[in-house]
Amino acid sequence: MRGRRLGGALAALTLVGGLAGTVLVAAPASAHDYVVSTTPKTGSTADAAVPKVEVTFDDVVLDPQHDGSTTVLQVTDAAGKHFETSCPTVSGRDISVPTALGAAGAYTVTWRIVSADGHPVSGTFGFAYRPPSGTTSAAGQAAAPCGGSTAKAGAAADSASGSSSVSPGVVIGIVGVVVLLAAVVVVLLTRRARRSLDA
Repeated sequence: MRGRRLGGALAALTLVGGLAGTVLVAAPASAHDYVVSTTPKTGSTADAAVPKVEVTFDDVVLDPQHDGSTTVLQVTDAAGKHFETSCPTVSGRDISVPTALGAAGAYTVTWRIVSADGHPVSGTFGFAYRPPSGTTSAAGQAAAPCGGSTAKAGAAADSASGSSSVSPGVVIGIVGVVVLLAAVVVVLLTRRARRSLDA
């Protein structure tokens, strides 16, 4: 009987340990920044000038070098030409870049940031441009005007994320949950053992 109870306790504690491991793995992943809004809106059609493209995230965007070098925000047409006119800027939860669009058509925005948890996050979205008749169209550029590239910024972002880790507060919280669950398991097993003895 005692061996059976010990086996049950070990199984329960193993379950608690597995749950804790799952939480530890999921915690940093779930902390990645995600897009909450874009200007222009994703999938929309802009029928007026678009002086800038902006992406807003749910949490702050990190700028470890304080120069935007770990952030990418590029605006390209179907031919791959660039229509951002400068480097992106980071301000809290927002990244933006000035633009001068070309002819009417589809445009793709490619972004990459260092998330608040220190990890690189990237994505794309598209919008259509239908300017009024007579609007001046920019010629676009074959290369990104910022002088960097997605790969270069990505390498910088990866370097910045290399030293990141789960915050102490998260670790303490997870440990607390594990201890609490273990205590509950011990109490339940103790009660069950007492009932068996009384019977």
